Amino acid sequence: MTTFAEGKTKRIIEGPQPHTVLLQAVNRLTGGDAARVAEIDEIGVFKTEQAANCFELLTKAGIPTAFVGRHSDHELLCRNCDMLPIEFVVRRYAFGSYLKRAPQFKTDGTPHRFDALVLEQFHKMSVVAAPASDTAILMTENDARDKYLADGAWAEGVYTDPFIVTGDDAWQLYSAKAPVEGEALTSIKPELSGEDLQTILDTIVRPTFDVLEQAWAKIETIHGPVTLVDAKFEIGVDRETGAYVLSDVVDNDSWRIWPGGDPSKQLDKQAFRDGQAESLVTENYKLVAALTSRFLED
Repeated sequence: MTTFAEGKTKRIIEGPQPHTVLLQAVNRLTGGDAARVAEIDEIGVFKTEQAANCFELLTKAGIPTAFVGRHSDHELLCRNCDMLPIEFVVRRYAFGSYLKRAPQFKTDGTPHRFDALVLEQFHKMSVVAAPASDTAILMTENDARDKYLADGAWAEGVYTDPFIVTGDDAWQLYSAKAPVEGEALTSIKPELSGEDLQTILDTIVRPTFDVLEQAWAKIETIHGPVTLVDAKFEIGVDRETGAYVLSDVVDNDSWRIWPGGDPSKQLDKQAFRDGQAESLVTENYKLVAALTSRFLED
C-alpha cells in the first residue's frame, strides 16, 4: 500500500476502501522538539486504543470526524483528508506555553481556571527569521529541524508552531513563547475565511473539548475525577465530501489530564517530556487507554 505521510509517531497509508487511509501508530514517543526520543513497546497500541475510544465518543455526540473504525490494535481506518496547517488549542486552565504569552496569569499555587474556554490557533509551519534568515520565511518543521536544530536547541530566530492572530486580510504570526506584542514575525494570507474559521470553532473544536471535558470529569481515580486542562486538535477537509472534520487522532499526546486536578499526578505526555522513566510512562499510557474505554459506558 502507498504511504502518504510518515511522522515522528505515526504513518498514514492507503486504506482498503475508496477515500480511506490507515493511521498507524508507531511504538515511539518524542518530546522537547525530539530532544528526547524513546522506542517503547506497545505504546502505539495504547495510543490507538485511546484514539479509538475518543473518536467513538465524539462520533456518538454528533461531532464530525474522519473516523470510520478500528482496523487493528495499532491502526485506525479513517476518511482521507487534506489537513489544515493549523493546530487548534483549547484551554480550561492557564498552563504551559500559555503563561509565556500571558504571564499575568501565573500563580504560586493552583493554576488559574478560565470560566470561558480560551481558544487559540498555531501555524504548523515554522518561521525562520533574523538572525537565522535575512528575511522571514516559512519552512516545514521537518526541514527546520534538519537545518536549525542541534542538541535539542533551536538556532536563534527559529520559531516553531507560531501563534496566529487572525484578521480578514492577513494572519499575523508571533512567537508562541513570548507575549504577543509589537511587530509580528511575519504575516501570511489567511488559511481560512473568517466564516469558515468560526464554523470550525463552533461546530468542531469547542464541542470536542466540551464532550471530552465532561467525559473525563465522570472518570473517578484514586485521586479523584480527572481534570482536562487543555487539548490540541487538528482539522481536515474530507477529500470526497469537502466537509471539515476532526481528522487527527486525539490521544495522550493531545492533552493534559490531571487526576484530582493535581498537576503532580499528570498522566499525559508531559510526564515523558519532564523526564519520567519509560516504565512509568508506559503504565500511564496503559492506564489512560483503560480509562478512556469507560467513556463508552452508559
